[in-house]
Amino acid sequence: MHPASVRYFSWLLHRSVILASIVIILTSVTTSVVAGLEDTTLSRDNLASRLLLMDDEELLSIISKKSFDYFWHEANPHNGLIPHSSAEDSPCSIAAVGLGLSAIPVGIRRGWIGREEGYDRIATTLSTLSSDRIQRTNGFFYQLLDINEGIRFQESKVSSMDTCILIAGALFAGEFFSQTAVQDLAYEIYSAVNWQWMMNHGETLARNWTPESGFEDARWDSFDESMLMYILAMGSPTYPVPASTWHRIRRPVRGNYIFVPQESLTSYILPHLWLDVKAKEDYYANYWNNTVSATRYNRIYSMLRSCEFKTHTRDLWGLSLCEGPKGYQVYGASADCYHGVFAPHAPIGCIPFSPYDSMQATREMLKRHGSRIWGKYGFTSGFTADGKWWSETYHGISAGLILLMIENYRTGLVWKYVTCNEHIQVGLNRAEFCRSELRQAVTPVYLGEVKDKHYSWGFPATD
Repeated sequence: MHPASVRYFSWLLHRSVILASIVIILTSVTTSVVAGLEDTTLSRDNLASRLLLMDDEELLSIISKKSFDYFWHEANPHNGLIPHSSAEDSPCSIAAVGLGLSAIPVGIRRGWIGREEGYDRIATTLSTLSSDRIQRTNGFFYQLLDINEGIRFQESKVSSMDTCILIAGALFAGEFFSQTAVQDLAYEIYSAVNWQWMMNHGETLARNWTPESGFEDARWDSFDESMLMYILAMGSPTYPVPASTWHRIRRPVRGNYIFVPQESLTSYILPHLWLDVKAKEDYYANYWNNTVSATRYNRIYSMLRSCEFKTHTRDLWGLSLCEGPKGYQVYGASADCYHGVFAPHAPIGCIPFSPYDSMQATREMLKRHGSRIWGKYGFTSGFTADGKWWSETYHGISAGLILLMIENYRTGLVWKYVTCNEHIQVGLNRAEFCRSELRQAVTPVYLGEVKDKHYSWGFPATD
């Protein structure tokens, strides 16, 4: 019999018992609230509780499927364009389209969609992107587009990084559907990108351009997610940038790894969605080991700052780009970017680099906040450690990082196909990647060069 029916009939026979029970329940709830949500229950969403009962493989499967559903169901089926987020009237994000192109082969291999319908969706998307309906400048795309018309959204900028993510996704899809029209379309879009123009007479790639103001002063001149972009730019079959650009990037070292000043995990993870550099190094570092170290730093930093929140635990970490109380922005393990806001995609996206700790964080998020941050497409964008704020929005970037890194961790699917792309191999060769046996992140020769230029932990200044 359903619990509600039991309570109904018990009311007729045991009214006094029921009233006493209500008092006890109300007292328990009040105590929980006063304690600051120290033991968040999942009574509002039994699904989150059931997820915690699954083993790791089952849990990863459902997280992956939910993330895939974002790309499959949120896309405009008529042109393949994908929104930046699930928010109403969200414009198309070119980066989300690139991640969506990568998501489809995963969906096919997992049996979530058929090969033919996956092929058709990719072909539709690439045909749209290569048509005159989509505005491009020297092959580069605007960051945001109208999801129905494909025209520039408001005052969106031509973005080198967002175009890079799109190209990476297209090339992976092309390799997955090798010797088909999809591969031809992917190559055509990649070949049209004039990386030399984006250099803007400088030594590194520019970030953005608009028809109103031209190039912005900001450049991709320091180590971050642009690692992927430089590999694509150096490997371009039509407009390659010189290999010297690889050596014009600043690579600051903290302790034993090259770090991103904001310490946002997205910057470390994103190149690894497509590049398999686990056993490779260049002059400067083994970038796989580097991300392992950055992940550890992010986790330890979160733990050391946890005293600010009574409800925080050692298993709750993951500081990265996500939606917070003040909007969609970069959060990180640094004094300027730490605001107690965590991104579910960050620890999950780090699973190839920290399997145990990533799974612990995933379960801790479900245990403490699952009833708030788990829903239609899996985990939402972000939440605060104190449990007082959480996002109700899903983002394409987050869903893509989760889906692709889980799949790479489990099968290496994306890495397997992207490794077959000759132009990416050209880019890696021009950066002089070679086989690595390093156990640390930074190479001894580069560590020697910067031995007097190390940076300390990024904690806020104290009196």
